[in-house]
Amino acid sequence: MLPCLRLPAMMETERIRIYPASRAQMERMIAAEQDADLRKAYGEMLAGSLAHPEQRAWYAMWIIEKADGTQIGDLCFKGLDVSRNPEIGYGIAEAFRGRGYASEAVRLALQWAFRQPNVNAVEAETDRENTASQRVLEKCGFRPLGITGEEGPRYIKYKENRMSSDYIIRLEKPEEFRETENLVRESFWNVYRPGCSEHYVIHVLRNDPAFVPELDFVMEQDGRLIGQNMFMRTVIEADDGRTIPVLTMGPIGITPELKRKGYGKKLLDYSLEKAAEMGFGAVLFEGNIGFYGKSGFDYARRFGIRYHDLPEGADDSFFLCKELVPGYLDGITGVYQTPPGYYVDDADVEDFDRGFPPKEKLKLPGQIFG
Repeated sequence: MLPCLRLPAMMETERIRIYPASRAQMERMIAAEQDADLRKAYGEMLAGSLAHPEQRAWYAMWIIEKADGTQIGDLCFKGLDVSRNPEIGYGIAEAFRGRGYASEAVRLALQWAFRQPNVNAVEAETDRENTASQRVLEKCGFRPLGITGEEGPRYIKYKENRMSSDYIIRLEKPEEFRETENLVRESFWNVYRPGCSEHYVIHVLRNDPAFVPELDFVMEQDGRLIGQNMFMRTVIEADDGRTIPVLTMGPIGITPELKRKGYGKKLLDYSLEKAAEMGFGAVLFEGNIGFYGKSGFDYARRFGIRYHDLPEGADDSFFLCKELVPGYLDGITGVYQTPPGYYVDDADVEDFDRGFPPKEKLKLPGQIFG
């Protein structure tokens, strides 16, 4: 379902203001525009706003004005499609470039966009040679998607979400990758085996095609990372021949000194909520029912789903499932497939771990691996 529109009267700072243009304003700009490509683009904005009056701010041109009323540029969101993130475009008149107006306007527009229901990210596309536009995107927190669109490289900006005065849950940033890996290493060290492999696993998974960057969360407290969770796309190979898309999750970790204080459940519940908002139907993974059952997980066998490569009759109490869409797995039986990225070589783990401060590996009661 498309987000319901909350139409802004105006967004402003001390220097500028932005607002969706009226039909009359857009018609005047179309008539006055000499550049054929811009005139065509403005016409498409007008047509979109008229065709979608209940969502017109997603289609209309937004005017960028200085505080004294001088129009210095415009921006737009290029429409709204439930199957993809909204895309922003912007431009500043040549006489006013190089003064930070574009960055200021884009930040205002993002503030509005991220207040709208179900909008978790905004994308942008810019010419490869337009370094000024790329700097604007970087200043506003966009990061490269690693793909090229019709106009050039594509960028994305994820929503940040403050959940409490005690902590923030938000999307991970590239510059935090090493800090997150160290957090995961501390969280899992000597828990399931002497040492751990989870910090290398997340290092590998970020580059896996199944990785869902929109669901790569960290928890922050007083400026430091205290928790992390991530999701991967995978499938159930149904007994009737269908392939059912689902998610798997983890590793999910909390810094050791804050374990068993409720932070893990808060991070888990929030990330599951966001996965549901994106339209995913179910999450399956390996975990302890004593903890994950509090967030609505149950044994996967009760949904008719079997763990791959597990012999018949073997203990499957570790294999859990939660429907994000009620009834999503109704009438389905089949075998869950763990994404290959979770399987890492011990030698690669050892090599990667050498880049971290030395820690003693201990064989402890309750460990399930060697």
